[in-house]
Amino acid sequence: MEGEIFPVIGAAELQKWAETYNKVFKENEETQRLIRRQAEHDAMTDALNRRSFEKLLHMYENGDTPYALILIDVDTFKTVNDMYGHAVGDEILKKVTGLLKKAFRSIDHVCRIGGDEFAIIMVEMTSDLKYTIEKKIKAVNEELGTENENIPAVSLSVGVAFSDRENPGANIFKDADKALYYVKENGRNGCKFY
Repeated sequence: MEGEIFPVIGAAELQKWAETYNKVFKENEETQRLIRRQAEHDAMTDALNRRSFEKLLHMYENGDTPYALILIDVDTFKTVNDMYGHAVGDEILKKVTGLLKKAFRSIDHVCRIGGDEFAIIMVEMTSDLKYTIEKKIKAVNEELGTENENIPAVSLSVGVAFSDRENPGANIFKDADKALYYVKENGRNGCKFY
């Protein structure tokens, strides 16, 4: 009966023992769930963390499901952080995370992979649907481009590579990164596809 709740039947002592065991079992289940969540998510933004991202990317790279890898940097984040302070910087990162989660589907994976770096693994996505990504990023950038709640305006630079892309480079991450750096070197605040 390993990993199961005991039925509360029999002699009073046995019932008491079963109740105690069941209580501890349920507490352990909850603790394990919390530990798993903490291991998989970024504490500040509640996005998936780098470790989860790497596991997911490996899974999709070795699978048959078409997907897009979207790499995102918050433009001029260091300057904003230096000018307004880390508390404001943290609020910007939370706002970016919230907007990305809102813009993308619940089946997509929004990850914070470094300071102001995010990645999204957009599942069931092929290169002929790239306009949907452009539309989502444009909407997020429009919302980030307005100052509110004492949070300064920022924008995102975005690079995208698809699993079904023509002429793939070394790997999908490097291809998306190449597209991201094109945007960063050519004015920021935009989206480029490999």
